[in-house]
Amino acid sequence: MIGTNHRIEFDPEKCVGCQMCYKACFVDVIRWDEAARRPIFKYVEDCEHCFCCMSVCRRDAIRVIPDHESEHLLQHFDRYR
Repeated sequence: MIGTNHRIEFDPEKCVGCQMCYKACFVDVIRWDEAARRPIFKYVEDCEHCFCCMSVCRRDAIRVIPDHESEHLLQHFDRYR
């Protein structure tokens, strides 16, 4: 993505290491740290903000916060302004 400031908030205290978020991420933003038994959020700028990781997390350990002002989103929605 171009010019995004997407954020993913993660609460490691709530995470039980089920890997559901990792398996749900189809764009490889979430990687798995086997040693720590926790997800690692790499390449957040590539996040498609589909909310799949957030929806499969039974412990509410993940919160996806899309950047609605991003250049990527604006190039798709400018025509509706």
